Amino acid sequence: KRLTRVEDWPVLPIVNEQEIETFVRRFRLQDEKTSTRRYLASMSVVFEPETVLDLLRNLNIPFSETQARPMLLLPVLEDVDGYRLWDNHWWAESWAQMDLSNIPAPMVLPLGDPEDRAMLDVEDVLLSDTQSMAALAKRYNVDTVVIAHALATEAGRLDVSVYQYSAAGSRLFVRNYKGRRNSAELAGEAVDDILSAFAIEWKQTSVVEVGDQVTFTVAADYERMGDWLTMLERLEAASFIKSMDIHVLTSQGAILSLAYTGSVDQLASNLAQSDMLLREEKNGWRLKLRR
Repeated sequence: KRLTRVEDWPVLPIVNEQEIETFVRRFRLQDEKTSTRRYLASMSVVFEPETVLDLLRNLNIPFSETQARPMLLLPVLEDVDGYRLWDNHWWAESWAQMDLSNIPAPMVLPLGDPEDRAMLDVEDVLLSDTQSMAALAKRYNVDTVVIAHALATEAGRLDVSVYQYSAAGSRLFVRNYKGRRNSAELAGEAVDDILSAFAIEWKQTSVVEVGDQVTFTVAADYERMGDWLTMLERLEAASFIKSMDIHVLTSQGAILSLAYTGSVDQLASNLAQSDMLLREEKNGWRLKLRR
């Protein structure tokens, strides 16, 4: 399910106990606890990637095998005590309890150390101070900042406004949660829902329909051979690119043929995750490093 779209979940196959062994590379148990009645542990599973992807390909189920670039997450709590960003509070703890790394749209929580606090305070967030947020994003080597602003001033209700800021602009979506629970207990549902929303959005742009490959020619621009080696390494790791031929190679440029799946917009988005910029100019497609 992590690799596929929600609308494709009903056609995912049920794998029996004998078959599942061929899909698992290894697993690890952590935080084991035993008592006279039960056994508890956290289990991490590493799957055989090609076996899993071959299964999806054979069933013609589109999938995404890439992650979005990490985003910096700033949980802001607004309650009867006012606004809180860096102080310890249950809204931030709800996010910290989640695995924010091994998901389609990963997020990074800031350290909240004196340097963070000097760069950005809650007033900067409320005033949408994009300059201060950009400085903090640079510290964590991310392009996007996500503000999860939770309003918890009414019993049994939690309202969350999610702001997303990047060089491309900003956007907002709002979620409301109600129930016979206090706001802190509603937080787990809210966090799951927001992470799911980002995952669904990412899959819409990164999922590749199973089909034929497309080949096109692109000119790669760089200033030194070290940059070319970096670019080559990133191209070889790009999941959308299935094969690559080098036709011309010089100290400051190369001509390549790339065979890829999906659309060219998806390919550009996939390469952007590795800090490469693909764009069409008057004389054809060009590729360069973003940083």
